[in-house]
Amino acid sequence: MALGISAATILDKVAGALVAQQRYATVEEALWELALSAVHTKLLYYRRRVRRLEHKHAMEFEQFTAYLQNRATPSEEDDWLAWRTARAMLSDWQKTYQDLLHARPR
Repeated sequence: MALGISAATILDKVAGALVAQQRYATVEEALWELALSAVHTKLLYYRRRVRRLEHKHAMEFEQFTAYLQNRATPSEEDDWLAWRTARAMLSDWQKTYQDLLHARPR
């Protein structure tokens, strides 16, 4: 459902409210913290997904990949694909987080 409001407008309203509540000194600071928090949440999510699959199969992804060679069941293939995707997403979000940290104004 489209609200007819741009994402920038919504973010400015949220950041402005946080500044008005004296949680942050500036709108820019609030926006940086919101962005870092959102990216950090994604990092935690994908780390949990990877850990759950490591625990479920009692091995790391590379070992699981070798284990599946010429013998994978459909369920194992599903897990492998979910695992590969979670690892890729984790890597992408880690890079985004580092980029945000390094680009953050002081």
